[in-house]
Amino acid sequence: MSTGLFPAQMKRVTMEKAPPVTGRRCYIEKMGAGALISVDTTDFEEFCDFALGWNIDHQLMGREKPHITMSGVATPILQLAIVQQSAGYSSQGMNPKGAFSVAVPLDEARTMIHCGHIVEPLEMATVHSGADFEVLNRAGAHHVIASFSQLRLEQYAHDVWHEPHLSRHSSDRLQFPSTAHRQQFLSACHTILGDVRKQPSLLRDSRRTSLLEDRLLENFLLQAYVDPQHPAGSNRYQIARRAYRYLLESIEEVPSIRNLCAMTGASYATLERGYREIYGMAPQAHIKALRLSRARKQLRQPDATTTVTEVAVRWGFFELGRFSVQYRQRFGETPSDTLRKARGDSWLFAGAFIHLGRS
Repeated sequence: MSTGLFPAQMKRVTMEKAPPVTGRRCYIEKMGAGALISVDTTDFEEFCDFALGWNIDHQLMGREKPHITMSGVATPILQLAIVQQSAGYSSQGMNPKGAFSVAVPLDEARTMIHCGHIVEPLEMATVHSGADFEVLNRAGAHHVIASFSQLRLEQYAHDVWHEPHLSRHSSDRLQFPSTAHRQQFLSACHTILGDVRKQPSLLRDSRRTSLLEDRLLENFLLQAYVDPQHPAGSNRYQIARRAYRYLLESIEEVPSIRNLCAMTGASYATLERGYREIYGMAPQAHIKALRLSRARKQLRQPDATTTVTEVAVRWGFFELGRFSVQYRQRFGETPSDTLRKARGDSWLFAGAFIHLGRS
């Protein structure tokens, strides 16, 4: 049995028996004590297949076709990756069980909004074990993400910070005291990824892998600190975030603007202003993006009776022609194209599993 951070069995997409697909270069290279991960794709769903242990749902925020790359390493108690996404998107889901995750933006021009809060240059987005996350990157993204064993991190924090427990309240206020500290952490991340790419044998030996894990954990705790003055969001921002969470939790019922105002107890003017300031769009636009995303997900995972008309109506699109136009503008193909590919090309993908636990 695995006693590590990530599941003993993890889904992998492999193309050994399929013809090459131009523009898609994705693989997981398993070693004895870890794995190298590489993603280069224009498909969010394919990217999610390589996000080991994560439960992620994406919605594109514009009509630009995405290009996503990820270079990463996974061990039993650590995931470390550099991720770039060209198109604007919102993303929500659940952090892996047992993991404490940190995201640090690398491009100040691409603002990251996490749980309704703009991540400033010296800040980071943090998520506890099994907790939900919400991320919005209106101009695409370029960031480092590190997921540590939360138990191991708390053990180290006890020694380095003299923190008896890394509480959710304290970790929400984690940041870097200076640009130099931030750069030290990012340099450590780049160095570890570079070392493993040059010497994959580092992941074949559990002792060496453990040294890599300890090295990054110690660096993180030496460079970060808990800010006691971390500001709370304004009331308008809190209203917008409650509305955002409500949309995610009740999208199956296709909620209306009236529902949002009744739930938040705010006027639409207040709700829309906060929503535009945080998420860069009106609530109606986000509702439509969510509905289109869910429709696409259902078309990509059809059963024997699924039809485009059924899916359109299910997600509140009652005029089929308008739905097809909006869908194609968002995803670059028609709903019927998506359904046909899902039914005709499913043979291309074969499931496999990797085991990252130590013996």
